[in-house]
Amino acid sequence: MTKARTLYDILQVSATAEPAMIKAAHVLLSRRLEASGDNAALRLLNDAFATLNDPTLRAAYDERIADHVAERVTLPPVAKPSTAGSPIWSRALMIAAALVVGYVAAAIWHQRALTQMVLEHQAALAEKQAELTRFNIEQAERRQASSQERYVTLQEQRAQERQAQQEARELAALRNRLDRESSDYLRSKSREEQQREREAQRRVEQERAARAAEAQRNAMLAERRLAEEKRELERLYRENYPQYR
Repeated sequence: MTKARTLYDILQVSATAEPAMIKAAHVLLSRRLEASGDNAALRLLNDAFATLNDPTLRAAYDERIADHVAERVTLPPVAKPSTAGSPIWSRALMIAAALVVGYVAAAIWHQRALTQMVLEHQAALAEKQAELTRFNIEQAERRQASSQERYVTLQEQRAQERQAQQEARELAALRNRLDRESSDYLRSKSREEQQREREAQRRVEQERAARAAEAQRNAMLAERRLAEEKRELERLYRENYPQYR
């Protein structure tokens, strides 16, 4: 008689397996089934895990299994005693004991296989963790090298910026100095022109004053001559015309 598969058989664990063992078995088997592409077996595996992962559903399922096993191992009707051979109930008990022993042996084998799978999985995880660590170290070294390169490039850029700023300051200082010199030259030239204008104006005023003084002297001389001539005429008139004195 073929034994019916249980949800524990689908997950390849024993009926007394811990929840952590059930989860580990589900992870391993689901990865294998996903790799093989067996979607039907994967759905069956997920259904079994959904039932056994829930404590309430698992307890109800264990009760159904216990009832089913009890029905299957119920002793058959008592037959007439036979003098030859062992009693029927003794043979049924032996068969039940053999089934229990076989089930326990299968459970132990499944437990060992699952432990081996867990160990292999842990070894694979350790190897991947080592690879990840090496990858992280390489990435850190690359980032450090890139950061060093960026730092050197940034220092060069800052040095160039400082040099450009220094050149700009020197150019601005030169421009300011040239502007001051140009402004001083323009002010000096303006002062010189103003001085020349004042000097020319002063000379013009002096010439005007000299001309005015000379004209005044000439006028005074003319008036003096005119007065002298008038006095001379009056003298001559008195001398020549005494009757009109």
